[in-house]
Amino acid sequence: MNAIVVFVATAYALSIVVSIVVGLTGGHASGLVGPAYFSSTFLPALAVLVAIAAMNEGPRARWDTFPLRYLPVALFLIPGVLHAVTLPLLVALEGQIPWEDWLKPQADGLYHTPLSRGWGVLTVEGLVGRIVLNAVVGLAIVSVLTFFEEIGWRAWLLPRLRDRLGARAAVVVSAIIWALWHVPFQLSGVQHIDGISPGRLALTLPIGITIAGLILGWLWLRTESIWLVSIAHGSLNQWGQYAFKYMKETGSVGKDALALGGGFLVLLAVAVFLLLYDVPKTEPRLPITF
Repeated sequence: MNAIVVFVATAYALSIVVSIVVGLTGGHASGLVGPAYFSSTFLPALAVLVAIAAMNEGPRARWDTFPLRYLPVALFLIPGVLHAVTLPLLVALEGQIPWEDWLKPQADGLYHTPLSRGWGVLTVEGLVGRIVLNAVVGLAIVSVLTFFEEIGWRAWLLPRLRDRLGARAAVVVSAIIWALWHVPFQLSGVQHIDGISPGRLALTLPIGITIAGLILGWLWLRTESIWLVSIAHGSLNQWGQYAFKYMKETGSVGKDALALGGGFLVLLAVAVFLLLYDVPKTEPRLPITF
């Protein structure tokens, strides 16, 4: 248990330090937001190194495990559920999905994308190709970054909690710890959503992160594959709200939040079902001692 305390305390201390630096240099407007967001993904792996140095406790990752039958689950379960719920809810709330205007063909039958995207003028085939390429490349990049997070949260922390608490409780506790680790980033502006104050973001976003953590924890229990949970985490970050990247600002922050909230409620129902009916049976093997 001492090793768990060392790891969690180190991970939290690092997130607080990074957040303080960003907060003192302008918050979300700080020029350090980008580097801080990028570097934050490496902090759990760094906390593992500290735990190894202090307690000689390394990650329990299965580097050679990649059950292909779970790859579609890793790729599509979280974003699939969220989009299947949020998009119909947006139609119900807004009357339509507020796609960007450039996603409609102009008089010449072509799609004139914004200069900020650098895609130029495209045919429908070219537009689809760009969107698919953006999704695939983005997923690959984000999954590499989330790999370092997963070394800490699922490959290091979750197995140790399972030894002491049992599988289901370990998933829940690790998901909450992971979610609360993000709070300093939300308060400081490292994580930011337009129209939502840092305080409100810190009160609401960890709920969704916890729910996603239940799915990631379940996937780890089923596969013990660092690669698959990294892909699933990357899919959450890159594809979880992918359709929103192509929607214009409507000013209806409340409606957007309501649609996303509905999506995460359904995702919670999926997570509860999986944890109740599809978790390998394990019992705590070690006492909780300090």
